[in-house]
Amino acid sequence: MAQTSYAVAAKTVEGFQVYYIQQDNKAVAEIVPALGNNCYAFKVAVDDTWLNLIDAPPDLATLETRPTAYGNPILFPFPNRIRNGAWQFEGKTYQFDKAPESPTTIHGLLLNRPYQVESHTADQNGATLTCSLNSQDFPEITRQYPFPFKIEITYNLKDAVLTMRTAIKNTGDQNMPMGFGIHPYFSVDLGTEADASQAVITVPAAKYWELDEVLVPTGEQHTVTGTLDLQSGQPFSQLKLDHVFTDVQLVDGVSRCVIENRDTGYGMVMESDAQFRELVVYTPPGRDAICFEPYTCPTDAINLEARGISAGVIVLAPNETFSGTVRFMLK
Repeated sequence: MAQTSYAVAAKTVEGFQVYYIQQDNKAVAEIVPALGNNCYAFKVAVDDTWLNLIDAPPDLATLETRPTAYGNPILFPFPNRIRNGAWQFEGKTYQFDKAPESPTTIHGLLLNRPYQVESHTADQNGATLTCSLNSQDFPEITRQYPFPFKIEITYNLKDAVLTMRTAIKNTGDQNMPMGFGIHPYFSVDLGTEADASQAVITVPAAKYWELDEVLVPTGEQHTVTGTLDLQSGQPFSQLKLDHVFTDVQLVDGVSRCVIENRDTGYGMVMESDAQFRELVVYTPPGRDAICFEPYTCPTDAINLEARGISAGVIVLAPNETFSGTVRFMLK
């Protein structure tokens, strides 16, 4: 049997340095460190058919102007929304920037920030790219979130499985509250002949957070029913979702969200480790795409906890590091 070979390549695309982590004739992931370290494309070959697991932007200019709309946006220091952008921690009040007419601040502070390439390798362990961002290099981050940190993202491609490992270190001298999530868009029509409307979507979550009119949790949770019960699968055509699911079920230490195109026989899986206690599921209007968004906490978690509602806010002590792993693969 021929030995599988891996490679890492870089080239300039539309003025941006793009890194390609590749498995020969089998899989490739495309990452643009300068635009929030977004892994904006991931393709896997089955025989002569290339399947686009991640729903890519039409071009990088679109990704630059709409950084939450394609690929795999990274959400930190909080995922999703903070009501009024305001929150408290250890007796102090903080304020994130927000548009004057907006009721929330949304999706964190890192979306289009440039990451630095730390290293890349290609060997028997696959093709790997590691990039990092130090918050102290960005006054606009430290002004809003005065908790110094370093985030390091490692993408590894091996055996056609793309693994994303995240490490976030508190580099300051005080406790640091945080939540982390990603916002990947997945193609629902895997294969040129797939009927996206008939794709079956499975999400292993038994409850969801009740949301108010600005999509912020009220604090109440409900058992999933009807089309919100995705545990045994629902057809994509029935879904209109922008929901925060919880009570996520783990098997062998991971949760598994699945897309199945039963007409073509193709499918994909997103696995998230136990750090991710919530899953947002979003169906972008007018697109054959769906977002499975693993979060360490729900929307507005820090304000829920201020009301005495357990919401999974992580507090890192000085020099402490959070780590979490997500994987994308064919089913």
